[in-house]
Amino acid sequence: MKVDITDIIWAVVSMFIVCYSYSHGWLIYGLILIYVIMTLLFFMHIASIRARLSRSKAVYGKVVDYHERDKGAHVYPIVTYTTEEDRDITSTYTVEDNKMRYELHSDVMICYDPEDPMFFYFPDRESDFFRTYTRSIAIGGVISVILLIIAQTR
Repeated sequence: MKVDITDIIWAVVSMFIVCYSYSHGWLIYGLILIYVIMTLLFFMHIASIRARLSRSKAVYGKVVDYHERDKGAHVYPIVTYTTEEDRDITSTYTVEDNKMRYELHSDVMICYDPEDPMFFYFPDRESDFFRTYTRSIAIGGVISVILLIIAQTR
């Protein structure tokens, strides 16, 4: 797993919130604050992904192979396509799947980012980029409500 500066900053901010809220007897509220900040960051990231997807160009590509991880438990289609600038690209889809959805050597519609032609997605699978975020927001929301109920009953 790749760790970048954003992850380190988030860890430090979270630890500060936990320590401060615990020392003042507000730990539950500190945890809820972390969830609220995380949710705002997720929505900002979702908006940036949507902006990237909105500037994409549609072309047909060919599924040439699959990259497999964990003995085939996770697969990533490898697609070759030509950009509008006549640049031939071969790239691997960035979102893992648990099955091979596309036949080898079949033509599929893909959308690529002109600013980063190696990035592409399947138009019928845009939700792949948001699934983890929405699931985390929903689970965090349930946990936050439970924590609020616990805090109110004290």
